[in-house]
Amino acid sequence: MIKIGIDIGATKTVIAYLDESGNLSAFLKVPSEKILTEKRDAVDSLKYFIDGYIQNNHLDKKEIKGIGIGVPAVLDSMTQQIVSCPNLPGLDNLPLSKLLSPKINLPILVENDVNLIAVGEHTYGRGKGFDDLACIFVGTGLGCGLILRGQLYTGADGAAAEFGHTIYDPDGRICGCGGQGCVEMYCSGKALTLEAKENLEELEIKPTESEIFEGRFTLAEKVIKSAHAGNIKARNILDRSFYILGLAITNLVNILNPRLIILGGGIITGWPEAIKIVRETVYKRARTVNRDRLVIDFPLLGEKAGLYGAAQLVEMSVK
Repeated sequence: MIKIGIDIGATKTVIAYLDESGNLSAFLKVPSEKILTEKRDAVDSLKYFIDGYIQNNHLDKKEIKGIGIGVPAVLDSMTQQIVSCPNLPGLDNLPLSKLLSPKINLPILVENDVNLIAVGEHTYGRGKGFDDLACIFVGTGLGCGLILRGQLYTGADGAAAEFGHTIYDPDGRICGCGGQGCVEMYCSGKALTLEAKENLEELEIKPTESEIFEGRFTLAEKVIKSAHAGNIKARNILDRSFYILGLAITNLVNILNPRLIILGGGIITGWPEAIKIVRETVYKRARTVNRDRLVIDFPLLGEKAGLYGAAQLVEMSVK
């Protein structure tokens, strides 16, 4: 039987299905804003999107084992409720699987998006053969998924690995989660957008009106482009951001002693030099026994990792 995977990101959503041979097919990417607002609410909009995908790809519902969905959110494993989704507030407080499953008439499994990326990379990608790894993705926000002793680790209530909301500066920037000084506010698309707004002239950036007033994160991409063009201020901002990330990863390494750190996401793709800064910081500052056999590397599956993970979640969960 086939498994459908959906990865809902802050800006884009991707969907595909995994066949029994492990092949990912019918890959489709659409803006998240579009698929969550087509109908009167996010649940009906997702139903409309999924029904259309199944119909357009001539899939037989009887052959679909289930649908796995990754969301950039904290989930309560006891209630299956999305507790907090700062980048997509339309999903806040929804028990998405409970509401959507009867509408689709298929099993629906919902999990944090980076948790599913970790599962995908562990099962099919860079993490194959590693029993203890952390998958850290720098995109609009900063997410983390943990595989410990070969299993996805989500904590007592499903909210483990909220790495982006560990504290860097207790008196620092206000975060969308309601906290203050979270690491995410110093290394992410959000963070780079704030830096851009504070340093427009030095960065030689000319933002559009919507980028200034509508909270969009496209300014982060312009900071990276400015750095590639040789702007010293932009390079310094990126160096500082990934030094801070390196410090946070050092703490994680000292606490959990993973064998592998997978470092990916749209910001890393745009500025791959980041991994060098993180490596140098971690290898310099982590305890010797924690770092000597530690590997820090890029993911292998790109934006399809979450889809593989979502499909694998169905395989593991639906009998």
